[in-house]
Amino acid sequence: MDFLLLDDRANLKLSIIRKLEQKYSFSERKDVLCEELTISQYLLEHSVLEINEDLKRFELIEGMELLEQNNEIILFQDAQVSSSVVEEKYLKFSLEFTLLQTIFFNQFTSIKKYGEKHGMSRTVVYKIVDRIRKELVQYDIKLSKTFQLVGNEMKIRQYFNMLYYRIYKDSDELYNQSDILSVNELLVATKRYCEEVNTFYLFKHYLFVMLERARRKPNYFLSSKFQSADFDEEKGLYQTIAQWSQQTLNGTNREREVEVRGILSQLSVHRIELCTLENEVVKTYRKQLEQQFLKYPQLKLSGSEFCNSVDKVIYQHYFISPLLDITMRVMDLEFFHERYPIIFEICHTFIYQLKEEEFRFSKKSLFLNLLLILSQQYDQESEMNTINIHVSFTHGEKYNQFIQAQIQIFDSFSINFQPVIRPDTDLIVSDYLPKTTFSARSLIWLAPPRASDWRNFGNEIVQINKALQLNRNRKKK
Repeated sequence: MDFLLLDDRANLKLSIIRKLEQKYSFSERKDVLCEELTISQYLLEHSVLEINEDLKRFELIEGMELLEQNNEIILFQDAQVSSSVVEEKYLKFSLEFTLLQTIFFNQFTSIKKYGEKHGMSRTVVYKIVDRIRKELVQYDIKLSKTFQLVGNEMKIRQYFNMLYYRIYKDSDELYNQSDILSVNELLVATKRYCEEVNTFYLFKHYLFVMLERARRKPNYFLSSKFQSADFDEEKGLYQTIAQWSQQTLNGTNREREVEVRGILSQLSVHRIELCTLENEVVKTYRKQLEQQFLKYPQLKLSGSEFCNSVDKVIYQHYFISPLLDITMRVMDLEFFHERYPIIFEICHTFIYQLKEEEFRFSKKSLFLNLLLILSQQYDQESEMNTINIHVSFTHGEKYNQFIQAQIQIFDSFSINFQPVIRPDTDLIVSDYLPKTTFSARSLIWLAPPRASDWRNFGNEIVQINKALQLNRNRKKK
């Protein structure tokens, strides 16, 4: 799904930063970057200048800067800044988001007045509005002639809930003080039922969005047709939220009742006991996932814990947070592919086989969350495959011990060092090619090892780990 609140220029500049972040030396030749990004050298150099100006405007220049040196672009970056932080700044200050925000808070009066206020021509404002319309229509949300948001009320709230969470995370700077006080009152009142409620930032943004929508017009309340779990109205959590709703919202009893159910529904993202997991839709998708597991009988994942964890993720993505992909940053999932190759393949096949309309706006998040819960359960229930390595350098035992200590940084894998080459040796790391009749893989390193040596080592470990997971579990000896 296209994300149209960032224009092509911002996306290009983010791509340049991300490319450099992924390089071992945080640098790359200009011609290589141009080829990878399919741009001219002039556009690359001009974009680098713009990025640095943007970083100054975002007050991030102390933590990140791009420099040209000979024929290379070099990224200087400290531990407090990343491309994700820069992306949030680009989004927060984009023309599209700024205008959309005025629409959401009912502050947009006309294209002419908005253009005059912000020093833009009507043509420019029209183009921004057009991009916003194209962004919203993907989620079946429209803008009326008077620039009101039109569509399913929960979907409108979900969109802005996810968007504001993506940009503001744990900050409430966007909202007015009276709403902040109201939300904090509810969080304090519900703390006795869920102590960690203050850290449910996605839930907090929903409350802010709900208050803003409900105060505008009566028809901005949730429809009485809103479907949610059948919550027990006698329980204290329901009563607490209902009491807060009565004090805060000006709707009818029926409208407030539906809003309470909407709040509880959003809270169920964090509280499994509020989810209705006994659901045919959930069972159907879980069975589809289980079919993939049948192809790999060596996996031990099964039982009620497996079912509950998977059911919860499916339930939340299907019923509660169907637009969750809006919150997703660009992610590199290569770690999961390397560390858990079978689970990665299972989840990838499951997602790939879903129809386009199934989890249409939450496939990426569903994929990631399935990877998270299944990899955690795999670690709990399956003994980690041990990779046997023999290290032998001509520099002697002290140097061998030094290399072994460096290899231990690969703590995601279970590594056992063998003093001699044996039939179960998986990998030999050396600066010469030892003579052996066994079938162990070999790597020849320089001393000390280069970045490319470590890269080759990582590739070998990944391949060995995958072979062990596919074929057998071998105990450490």
